This record gives sequence, structure tokens and C-alpha cells, in this order.
Amino acid sequence: MNPALQNFTRVGLLALVIAGAYVLSVTWRVSVAEQSLFGQSHLVPLSLKKPQFTEYPTPDSYNGGTYSYVRAGKFVRVHKQMINGFQHTYGSALTAFELGDFPADILFRANEYFEAYSCKNGRSPNHYIDTRKDLFNDRVGRLIGMEARSKGLFGRQAQKYIIAKVLQAMDSGIVLPHYRDPRVPLLPTLEEFGCPGLPKPTHLAGVPNRST
Repeated sequence: MNPALQNFTRVGLLALVIAGAYVLSVTWRVSVAEQSLFGQSHLVPLSLKKPQFTEYPTPDSYNGGTYSYVRAGKFVRVHKQMINGFQHTYGSALTAFELGDFPADILFRANEYFEAYSCKNGRSPNHYIDTRKDLFNDRVGRLIGMEARSKGLFGRQAQKYIIAKVLQAMDSGIVLPHYRDPRVPLLPTLEEFGCPGLPKPTHLAGVPNRST
């Protein structure tokens, strides 16, 4: 093999290893935060026994089951999409804080391609709408991360600040709590979010889009 090509290949492999290690680091930290704040993680399982979504729905859960969790002495009614919203917002905030807005955007857009083509429901209407919601929450997270970065925060201080801001954005309704939220159809299209070529459902009836 040509020495120059060999060196290029080695550098490329090293870059992939570093990127993979960083993604695993973010995944782990988001999982730890989910476990602490919601009683379970939907990324890395950190407990043998998970709370079950067997309690009554809330307006934000859109008929989905919930469970009660005590966080800092306060009861929180948790539903699956709530954990997902935190996942995207906090993960994007961490990445933007550490790498900057553009790398965080690229990383989480790549995540949507991976999910769309690897999940069995990647072509379903619900997944299509959910992706738009995820990309919006990613954007909210990046703003929080860049805000923390601009304040010169570091280490645990930055982590606490980012988590507090993410939870505040969730409580105030800035983070979209569910793909059935009536604001989701008004969001930019996947192409406008910078995700062209994602698989579209074969049947989009009943899936409103602001551009149609």
C-alpha cells in the first residue's frame, strides 16, 4: 500500500475511534442523568428493575402511561416521550458545550439517519413526526450548551447548570414533550432541518406538514 494512503487510512481509523469513544461518553453521561432524574435510562440500562408506565396519562403523555418518581422531594409524572425529550436536549447541550454548535448539530443529525435506517419502524408516520420533534429539541439543547459555554463554566458546575436549564426548558414547555404535540406539525421539514434523504412513510395521510 502507498505510504501516504496508509497514513491517511490510519488517521481516518483513529478519528473514527475517537469519535466513537466520544459518542459512548455522551451516551453514558446522558444515561446516568436519566437514571437520576427519571428513575430509569432508555439508553444504557443502569438498573435491573425499571418503573413501569402503569399509571394514568397526563396531558403531556397524550394517553400514554406514566409513573410517579420523586426528584429532589418533588413528585414527577414520567412518560416515555418525556425521557426521550430530555435525552435529545441534554445530549445536544453537552455536545455543543464541549465541541461547539456545528459538531453537535452534525452528530445528532447523523443519529437521526442511524435510527431511521436501523429501527424497524423507521418508515412509519409516527417516526417521521418524532424525528422533527427530536431535531427541534436538539436545537434547544444546543442553545443551552452554547449559553453554558459562553459563561465559561467548567466540569461539574457546567453539568449542573446545563441539567437545570434543560429541566427548566422542559417544565416551561420549550422542549416539545411528545410527537403528538400540536406544535410539531408547524416545525420545519426534515429537509429544512438539514436531514434530506431520510426515509419517508409510504403513507402520510393524517401527518400534517407546514409546507403542504
